[in-house]
Amino acid sequence: MTQALATTHNATHWCGGVFAGVMAAQLLSAALWSHQGGTHIVWFPGAVLLGALLATPRRMWPALMGAALLGLVTTGVAFGLPLADTALVVAPAVLLTPIAAWSLQLLPSRAPPLEDFTRLYAFAAVAVIALPAACATLIDHASHYTSFRGSILSDWPNIALAHALGYVLYVPVWMSVRSPDAAVRHEPPLPTEFYLLMIVSIALLGVIWYGYGDRPELVPVLCLAPAPIIIAAIIRAQMTGSSIAVFIIVIMAGHLSIGGHGPFMAATPQQTTLALQLWTLTAALSALTLGVVVEQRFASRRALSDAHAELREMTGRLIATQEQERARLARDLHDDINQRLAASSIGLSALRRRVPPAIQSEVTHIQHQVIALSEDVRQLSHELHPSCLHHAGLRDSLEALCHTSRRPRAPHVVFIADRAIDVLSADIALCFYRVTQEALTNALRHAEASQVTIKASVTSDLASLWIFDDGKGIDPDELPSAGPGIGLISMNERAKLLGGSFELRTAPGKGVDLCLRIPLETN
Repeated sequence: MTQALATTHNATHWCGGVFAGVMAAQLLSAALWSHQGGTHIVWFPGAVLLGALLATPRRMWPALMGAALLGLVTTGVAFGLPLADTALVVAPAVLLTPIAAWSLQLLPSRAPPLEDFTRLYAFAAVAVIALPAACATLIDHASHYTSFRGSILSDWPNIALAHALGYVLYVPVWMSVRSPDAAVRHEPPLPTEFYLLMIVSIALLGVIWYGYGDRPELVPVLCLAPAPIIIAAIIRAQMTGSSIAVFIIVIMAGHLSIGGHGPFMAATPQQTTLALQLWTLTAALSALTLGVVVEQRFASRRALSDAHAELREMTGRLIATQEQERARLARDLHDDINQRLAASSIGLSALRRRVPPAIQSEVTHIQHQVIALSEDVRQLSHELHPSCLHHAGLRDSLEALCHTSRRPRAPHVVFIADRAIDVLSADIALCFYRVTQEALTNALRHAEASQVTIKASVTSDLASLWIFDDGKGIDPDELPSAGPGIGLISMNERAKLLGGSFELRTAPGKGVDLCLRIPLETN
């Protein structure tokens, strides 16, 4: 019951919108109508109906067709036109538009409508050629039985082009505003300066057309003058912006032509209207083609960004899983292996007291080896899972890490930090610890450095970690070909997962400088 009421409410909403929309579209079309010779520049009501049909299920189409026909007839009667004549000339568009909508919906949805050239070509073939041609043919025949021919309705080309312009100017705007795949929906809001620039540019274009449109030698330049505005709209606001820009420019050009100004003026009103229609159709289709290219570019960029986000999320899960596995291994080493080694050492101590004095030294030697192995296992356990982070804090943990790295022929490690770093979150603390651990390992194994300096600091909005060594360094030219090591990749990914940055600066013989910066959340 509730679902049925919601469906009825939705249908009523759409019918009311179509009724009001076709009336407003008819008024706008009439405002651009040249009363001399009955020529129409553009006719929008059919486009409003087509847009509504493409956005609704087919079971609602009869109701929407009825609302559109009622709105058109009501507007005509309000202008004092005969009821029967009005219904006769608007009926073809109302009856043929569902066929066009059905044809467009049959296309395979390999890509979103705004990014598919196949759909663009199909839209041009159906809504810009076939539908206007069929409507114009039926209306031209029907006009012989009305009082409109020659006064309100012109010839077949004028009717067909007026319908085609309505579809090409309105439907892309409607689709781009409604489509969740439109690039403009995924981009940051446009700045106010851009809107002001577009308004000023279009106003300046109108002034130029008004003042210089009657100079024949400037007509080619004046016809191309809107191109920078349309291209700027496409680049900044994608297909939505280009469609709206073309729409406004055409409305302005139509008003100028009706008043006898602009670059489209010809010997007769019919020729003037034809020139404006052909220019508008060319400009709109060109803008649509370029708009599809831009939409595809933005779609590719979004897909790449989504892939990077998914990869980063997967990397985060892998690092988290790695830390969990390290913690499990650390517990096994500490609670099982190390305890068994301790038991073995105790057993060897007891055995030493029972064996002959001649071999007691050998047993003692084996016991010392077991103790040393136990210490190595304990150290390995701590490296796998730094439990000291939870108990002693980050500063003491890093300092202990620096001390454990002081092996024979190891570089001298200088650690600089204060207690402020202990307030960092567990995620950042673990990131700093792992990056320091990896950097010290690299310095011990590969850098041949004599000194490593580690500095950690915290400000109100940033946590930073610097690690410098005076080793042999790395040739930056070799990094792209050889690729960064697993350790450097891990450092970089850990920084990105926390929204930070990782920077490496190095040169042969100049050592390696690592800088890790993590932004802090501020309330």
